[in-house]
Amino acid sequence: MSGLSASQATDDAPRWAARLLILAVILLFTLSPMALAFVGVKYDLPEGPFWQKLHPCTLVAMLAILIDVVARPYPLRRIEQIVTRFPAAMYFIAMWMLLIAHGLLNQQAQFTALVEPYALSLVALFMIDDIGDRSRNFLRLFLHAAILVNAFIGVVEYFTHGRLFPYVIGGVEVEGDFRSTALLGHPLLNASTTGAYILCLVMGGDSRLPAFWRMFALLLAALGMIAFGGRTAIAASSLIILLLGLRGFVAFLLGARIDIQKVLAALVIAPLLIGGVAGAAQAGAFDAFVARYVDDNGSGQARLIALELFNMFDLGDLMIGPRPELVNSGLKFLGIEIGIENNWLAWLFQYGAWMAAFFTLGLFALFFEFWRRGRSGVTLLFVYFITIISSAIGLGAKTLIFAQFSILLLVLFARDEAAASSN
Repeated sequence: MSGLSASQATDDAPRWAARLLILAVILLFTLSPMALAFVGVKYDLPEGPFWQKLHPCTLVAMLAILIDVVARPYPLRRIEQIVTRFPAAMYFIAMWMLLIAHGLLNQQAQFTALVEPYALSLVALFMIDDIGDRSRNFLRLFLHAAILVNAFIGVVEYFTHGRLFPYVIGGVEVEGDFRSTALLGHPLLNASTTGAYILCLVMGGDSRLPAFWRMFALLLAALGMIAFGGRTAIAASSLIILLLGLRGFVAFLLGARIDIQKVLAALVIAPLLIGGVAGAAQAGAFDAFVARYVDDNGSGQARLIALELFNMFDLGDLMIGPRPELVNSGLKFLGIEIGIENNWLAWLFQYGAWMAAFFTLGLFALFFEFWRRGRSGVTLLFVYFITIISSAIGLGAKTLIFAQFSILLLVLFARDEAAASSN
């Protein structure tokens, strides 16, 4: 074997698979669909080669799991190990395959839209325990850097009214939208991922992060949330933080111990945050942000109007899935151009009630695999995520929203990380 022993070859294969997984995560958090469009990749256009329809992070992740399996001396043993360790994920994959078959054969759905939202999350779930502490620590540091750099760019875009990459969706430049796009692309994706990051830090994720840097990260990420303008993400994360604060205050009154370092860091950061926000508000910096709550360009009304689709189809169509062209005609008739902004309704009208129900069960089984790996507070993170996708098309389109959320859970909010930090 070219001078290499069998054991050395076995060790090298997972190492390269780990490097590819790391590359996939880097691409996920740095290369948005808008950046792809900027360099000429037809990611969200109907024309163009097939390989351009999947995000590079998905392609690299698929290559990573392929190498992780086939480069081992006993590939079938590796597959058996994955099946044994992640039974709920296997149920999800079975429902996923049914959805893909139904979507392609009966509903003329796009294959990439069915694959993209889940591929990287599954690969990361299967591989994260095997890439080594050094690789996981690199991912930990990278995630902090990527999200905070993204928030900083978002704030700069907000105040300068410029963009790192043009705000383009489906080849059409979006005009009249003040929200920042930064590295992650769509403002909704930016806001949802940044909000999940904030909740991770508030609930103790990445215990190795010093208290002062945690407060600094929270401050910068919060400013980024304003720049991205995600109303649901801001409202949901703020409500959860408020509830956590009230619980902590009650626990303190009942005699619970407090972390003096966190208190001191809060005393340093809080005056700076309050003063900065007050000064920016007086200068009119948040006028556009407030205007988004007053006038949402019909987004909220579109959610209500979409319910009228039920009157356009009989029960049989709704159960097995109405014809796509009729759904599209119905949306145009109702004046909805941005799609059904509710993940569950989108699935119902795309695939029918039966398939939507089966796949929803599979999705919650996949959620369980991530939930059982999380530290205390992970249930609130899933409440936040489900709230987000329930107020948008969520996983009903080709999106990376779950990929980013799941990586945050696996790297910054893992139960093993919490246990290790207390030893």
